[in-house]
Amino acid sequence: MASALSNASLFCLVTLPVFAHASVSDPWQSEVELGFQALTGNSDSMTINSRLASDYISGPYRHTSEARFLLVEKDGEEDKRKTEAESQANYKFDPKRYVLGNVSYLDDKYGPYYTDLTFATGLGYQAIWREDLSLLLELGPGYRYQRPNIDEIDDDDLIMPYDVQEFIVRGQAELSWQINKNAKFEGRITMISGSSNTSLEARASMATSLIADLGIKLSTTQKYINDVPPGLKNLDSIFTINMVYAF
Repeated sequence: MASALSNASLFCLVTLPVFAHASVSDPWQSEVELGFQALTGNSDSMTINSRLASDYISGPYRHTSEARFLLVEKDGEEDKRKTEAESQANYKFDPKRYVLGNVSYLDDKYGPYYTDLTFATGLGYQAIWREDLSLLLELGPGYRYQRPNIDEIDDDDLIMPYDVQEFIVRGQAELSWQINKNAKFEGRITMISGSSNTSLEARASMATSLIADLGIKLSTTQKYINDVPPGLKNLDSIFTINMVYAF
């Protein structure tokens, strides 16, 4: 089941932008981020984080895709490895409202769930839509598959040693503010709730341009899961400083 759903999600992530680009010429905005840290001496560590994102808008249609990767090694051993991917298609049926389809995938080797896959649909509302400021609100049903991380957590400590397959409710609020020509703030809060657990993720970032299309971005992600194995915290936090290239 996990393999089939994973393959389906990756197919959606790859093919949706291709189909969108086939019909019209080039209303794309894309960016690449990369951050790296290496420490040597009494202890050795290395951290790599990266992000690739694209945004396509044509008439009433909008498509966004994003992929993130985080790798942390300490003293030559892997300490964290997380891969995230998300793709969403919106279609406006009046000036402020739209229908949406969303698929998101998480592969977290050292988290409570090794595989977390979500499909969702719903309605969106453009509460604010200006050139410098936008606020999007979304709500709708979906389906979630999660596989617990039995490989990294002892069997006697795991309180949810079962695959999760359930219907969910997904809600999201997304804010984008172009403060000036050199600075941009973005924030997003996403809630996914099912009978097994509820997650709440908050993202915030501030980007400033340095020269031409090259800039620097400060980002933070806070994710809360209400039901985790004993010994694990409900809240995970990530803070990154990346170089950004927009094209």
